[in-house]
Amino acid sequence: MARRKRYIRGKVYLINDSLLVKNTKNNRRIVVINNDRSNMHVKRITSLYDKNGKIKDVIPIEKYPDLPKPSGVEKKTFRKTLKGKPIQEKFLRKTKTRLNKWDMSKLIKK
Repeated sequence: MARRKRYIRGKVYLINDSLLVKNTKNNRRIVVINNDRSNMHVKRITSLYDKNGKIKDVIPIEKYPDLPKPSGVEKKTFRKTLKGKPIQEKFLRKTKTRLNKWDMSKLIKK
């Protein structure tokens, strides 16, 4: 039997947030939605709570070792950088975290 091919869909990466929006937060975690390494579609991972302690309008995900506090994924999908170029894997930093299939199904359905 052949081994199942591992895709990048569901992997968590680190980026500088100014790549996607006008913000300067380092080490923003993102999750990949598709399998194309040269034209990635990503969603940002943020804290589940805002600074007042209320739950944000995000899709909640489980606790992972790479995520320091309770987190959720934003509903907006980024397909290009702020300058209009495609998002490529070579500009992102890898982590050892991958979202499980239940969290990924929540992201795809919403």
